[in-house]
Amino acid sequence: EKEATYRSITIDFNYPEEPPTVVSDRAQLQQVFLNIINNGIDAITHDKNESYVGELIICTWQKNENTVAVKICDNGCGIPAENLKGIFDPFFSTKARGKGTGLGLSITYGIVEKLGGKVSVESEVNQGTAFTIELPRTSNL
Repeated sequence: EKEATYRSITIDFNYPEEPPTVVSDRAQLQQVFLNIINNGIDAITHDKNESYVGELIICTWQKNENTVAVKICDNGCGIPAENLKGIFDPFFSTKARGKGTGLGLSITYGIVEKLGGKVSVESEVNQGTAFTIELPRTSNL
């Protein structure tokens, strides 16, 4: 939250009055969400001479009786189509040298799969990116 505020990025939450719950590994889910949120923050550039406002939107809903979904959207630079197919591969990175290891999304993908869930991504250059994480209400711990 502090990093987002420092970079003039708003974070909006959209969830039902009674948010769905998940029984899972809290530490691993924290790593998943921090990886995706931090990537979203990094993808949003802010030029102090423009009125551009960076935004992250985090939505959650119960997809069905056994599945909870979380969608994290940013209005950042987006991911070119040719890079989308490799973003979950280990050591794949589009960040400048020294700015990332290329392991965050690979680790995220592995954790979500281990917990019995799925992760997907949609992106458009100069429009932003949306990651959707689907998790079982009770994970495979």
